[in-house]
Amino acid sequence: METQNTKEPLDRVNTEEIQESPVKAGIRSGLILGAISIIILLLLYLVNASLMANMWVGFGLIGLSLVLVIVFGLNYRKQIGGFIKFKNAFIFSMVLLVISGLVSQTFNYVLFNFIDPELVEVVTDAAIENTESIMERFGAAQDDIDEALERTEEQMATQYTIGGVAKGYFYSLFFYLIIALIAGAIVKKSSPEESL
Repeated sequence: METQNTKEPLDRVNTEEIQESPVKAGIRSGLILGAISIIILLLLYLVNASLMANMWVGFGLIGLSLVLVIVFGLNYRKQIGGFIKFKNAFIFSMVLLVISGLVSQTFNYVLFNFIDPELVEVVTDAAIENTESIMERFGAAQDDIDEALERTEEQMATQYTIGGVAKGYFYSLFFYLIIALIAGAIVKKSSPEESL
């Protein structure tokens, strides 16, 4: 009995079949970014929990997320042969952010409701102090400051409930969309055949 060689030459193998899809790669990378987010949140919690309410720390974390999404995207592009269409780079980035956000928001909920329920008060106090300080620096009237502090306190009271976390996550999807568009535009790279 003769055995047939079922292996195709390497150049004839459909590369799409051996490449990881942008969704699967995005899920894997999203879990990694989610774990990184949890580590950063734990470090903030252990060092100084009031940093969780600091606007500049928040902006820094958004910037770090953008950089990491781009790095993960460039690694994925390299893994699949060095070229990726904008659509796939965007899908990869968006899936990564959605999964990472889900992981980190779930951990936020657990941290604020089960691990340290008193943390809500610490972060609320810090947010109120930050709001007051910023408004005073801009010369806001005391009535406006009092009104803003009242709104901040009301928002913070519900932010870490299951509904507040879900609401925050869905609002985050808009920012994820923007970050994914930016990352997709940076990561995309057309193959020479597509350029012709």
